[in-house]
Amino acid sequence: MHTAIFQEECAVKMENRLSRTSGKGGSRVRGKGGFTLVELAVVSAIVAILAAVGTPAYINYVNRTNQGQAVSMLLTARLEQEEFCADNGHYASTIQCLPSFVPSGSSGQACLANCAGCANAAVVDKYSFSVHNPASATYYQVSAARAVGSTFDRLTISSRTATPIVVNPGALKFSVFQWLFQ
Repeated sequence: MHTAIFQEECAVKMENRLSRTSGKGGSRVRGKGGFTLVELAVVSAIVAILAAVGTPAYINYVNRTNQGQAVSMLLTARLEQEEFCADNGHYASTIQCLPSFVPSGSSGQACLANCAGCANAAVVDKYSFSVHNPASATYYQVSAARAVGSTFDRLTISSRTATPIVVNPGALKFSVFQWLFQ
């Protein structure tokens, strides 16, 4: 008996709930299942601001990393030039005379032996390396260059310098504000 009364009360309560949530004049029960348009707009604006600030910083980080690899290769070229001079009595006239810059799969031993007919360009880690050797064999300059936008990031090292010199220091400074307003 109690079970039948309990079932009848449950059915009445369920019918009352259904009549309240459906129909034109009844009150609707609103759930908190979604986001409002204002909330989505605020989150989108925050993400856009973070992207506008973070993207140039990331691009600058990648460019500085690539430049660090070029500096390392220039220091290697300097050591190899000194070794070449100690062995041959003069500095190498082309970049492919140096062991670190011989392209893989080529006849690099011929270039290392006499430097005749070797190319004076080698691309390593997005930088193009070359040797500038005037008529005198007592001086050399190794340069690394890479296009960054409309400018060139250029570094050099020579027989007279101990560390690489950045020729165009402004090449890697990217600013979204400068890009937008200049």
